[in-house]
Amino acid sequence: MADPSYAEAGKRTLPAFLLIAVVLLSGCSTETSPKSDPATAGGQPTAGTSSARSDSDLAARYRSAGGYRDVYGLKYVKNRAGVPILTVWTRKKSGYGSEFDAFDKTLTSFLTGTGVNLQQGYVLTVYGPSGAILHHYDTTSENNP
Repeated sequence: MADPSYAEAGKRTLPAFLLIAVVLLSGCSTETSPKSDPATAGGQPTAGTSSARSDSDLAARYRSAGGYRDVYGLKYVKNRAGVPILTVWTRKKSGYGSEFDAFDKTLTSFLTGTGVNLQQGYVLTVYGPSGAILHHYDTTSENNP
């Protein structure tokens, strides 16, 4: 017959083990946070499957086309529903304020000119040099009835 002290220890250990496993697994993710990129990389953005070079190249093309000079990183990907997710890294520390509509228009006009389809709407997040979110703008129909 089994020693009762081992059975009692197993009853206490299993819940503790399961709790530790849940805590460890709940924080895991394979996605890179766009916020962390400019702050930790010290400059050029890197996120998702794009490279820092392609993000900065797209930003350079945007600036050359008349876009805002303080944009140093620009990337777009599509989410599972096919909606473009636009990420911008800027050197502005306090955002675009009353200029945001003009900024958004130059950005979307540029992207549309490069073949990005924005008919379903888009989600735009602008990060400052410290990695703080300066703007989050969602134009998808599900969030704007």
